[in-house]
Amino acid sequence: MRAFVLLAAIAAPTLAQQSSSYLLGLLSTLNGQNLTGLASAATAVINGTNGAAILNQLSQGEKTVFAPDNNAFARLPQDSARNASLLAAVLSYHIVDGHYTPSDIAEAFNHSILRTALTNQPFANLEGNKGQVLVAERIPGDNNEFVLLNTVNAEVSRTMRFQNLIIHMLNEVLLPPGSITQAAQWLNLTEMTSALQSVGALAPLEATRGVTVFVPRGAAFTAALAQLGTQAQNTTLVSAVLANHIINGTSLYSPAIALHPSNFLSAGGQPFSFMTNSSGTYVTSGPATARIIRSDVTVTNGVIHVISDVLVNSASNPAAAASAAVSQSSVAATATTTPGPAQTNPGSGSAQRPARNASIRTTDVLPTISWVLVIGMGTLLGGVLVL
Repeated sequence: MRAFVLLAAIAAPTLAQQSSSYLLGLLSTLNGQNLTGLASAATAVINGTNGAAILNQLSQGEKTVFAPDNNAFARLPQDSARNASLLAAVLSYHIVDGHYTPSDIAEAFNHSILRTALTNQPFANLEGNKGQVLVAERIPGDNNEFVLLNTVNAEVSRTMRFQNLIIHMLNEVLLPPGSITQAAQWLNLTEMTSALQSVGALAPLEATRGVTVFVPRGAAFTAALAQLGTQAQNTTLVSAVLANHIINGTSLYSPAIALHPSNFLSAGGQPFSFMTNSSGTYVTSGPATARIIRSDVTVTNGVIHVISDVLVNSASNPAAAASAAVSQSSVAATATTTPGPAQTNPGSGSAQRPARNASIRTTDVLPTISWVLVIGMGTLLGGVLVL
């Protein structure tokens, strides 16, 4: 413990006295809870380039911190654990704005969107330089448990407080989500990404800052292609249909869908509308409607919603699409995240009761950016996809 405090004191001259005192108190708390791996990582980050900014952000206002235990840090590759810039990005993904206990989380099948402090590219490429998110839902009828979706299989063993922080101790390190391609592969929904690749739209989509993608089930995509027949070879038509599954410049999570059911245009310049009833939430584009069967699958630059059917709408208005992308991005960049709730569908991959009693569990493992890949990744390019 003394080593961490002494190392923190070395950084103290570069920080305001109040921040230095806060850091020493936090490190003392972490070490007192035997979170020495996290304390060591935090010290390395604070001594890094962006350390003062991260500490200042952490100490301002109510925050929730997900704190990996020593065993979790021990499983990280040594090169990664010594990379201060990488550690700063990953630790930022464990810091959430606001206080969250299980009772604060929307009950399944609704979601709460927890905005983290992670804004670094290539880990987060969202509109307005917003932080990457965690998606949470509470176990139905239980105010003591909630679930983090789309992450590693982790559990919280205990919860503690330090000044403005609620600290949940985890048995895993949470890594940021991967790309649209990686998520589609894990979900076995590669038909759409293959189609996007075939018309040259996948790379621009993955480079766009803030997107929402409605991805049809594989069987539905195959059926739609069969229905199109020879028209499926028409690149212009296919591009138009695909564009009407995408919202540019906005990461539209399920709570926002409930609040704004008709305020968005697709990358093809066509209006989306949403409707919710007892059977779920539905999205409509032109003459086509599909049910959202899984919501809020996070990716590096936005969010995916899995839908029951292809939105076969070939209408296109490039001018409206370009204007909407700029407008929607501007609005989204200044909007605050709405925690929820938002009604999805019981078949949307929401949590079942965990086998073990714990304050928090995480489930539905999605591909994350591996540590080896992260070290070698450069900064993603921005852009807007208009088809």
